[in-house]
Amino acid sequence: MGARTVPTEHDPERPAAPVAAVIFDFDGVIVDSVRPDLLACRALYREYGGGELSRSWWAEQVCGRPAGYDCLFERLLAVRSAAGAARPGHGQLRRRLGELWEEYLTEEYVRLLPAVPETVEGLRSAGLPLGIASAADGAWVRRWLTRYGLSRHFTAVVTGDDVPARKPDPAVYREALGRLGVPAGACVAFEDSLSGVAAARAAGVTVVAVPTPTTRFLDHSSAHAVLPDLSAVSPRWLARAGRAGW
Repeated sequence: MGARTVPTEHDPERPAAPVAAVIFDFDGVIVDSVRPDLLACRALYREYGGGELSRSWWAEQVCGRPAGYDCLFERLLAVRSAAGAARPGHGQLRRRLGELWEEYLTEEYVRLLPAVPETVEGLRSAGLPLGIASAADGAWVRRWLTRYGLSRHFTAVVTGDDVPARKPDPAVYREALGRLGVPAGACVAFEDSLSGVAAARAAGVTVVAVPTPTTRFLDHSSAHAVLPDLSAVSPRWLARAGRAGW
């Protein structure tokens, strides 16, 4: 477990219950759509005269946040106002960002993250039910699960289409737990974003942060543990980490 980092804000009284199911976030955990999303946002920012968009600002204020893109638009509009330029509406900016997503969120850019197939297959082979808890649209998640041949491994796929509120609200995790038929205390989740970590914790689920290179500099100490990628994750690792109290 050398790759495992135990953060400071864990739950010291959490029981070391056997893991009965595993839930994965999708974007940033299964596929790297985070970097192409950043590239699209940077292209929008430059196109509308904002200059170079800071990766750190984007990761902190936009990535995984329900109102993140509105925050991006407001920042861009403030720059334009300061320069005396016209202020396009949020609708115009959102439409253009959608066009840029069509360019960047493609097979050229959206790739499986390291060790995903091996980890998923290993956990399923051990008999662990697996779920997806994603804030993204269902069509998006199913598209890439199908493209990379992973659909058959997941018992429950819950997306933003299935719940009334997005992360950090715990609704998507509660729905996934219900479909998997396991209690929160017997489940482990893997998340890359701070809002995802907050959602899992609010649902009572042990959560391991697996940041992408784009978000690795953020403080993920609110998770029970942090890993650089999924390569260490196996049924044995889950059991050992649980016995160690996360």
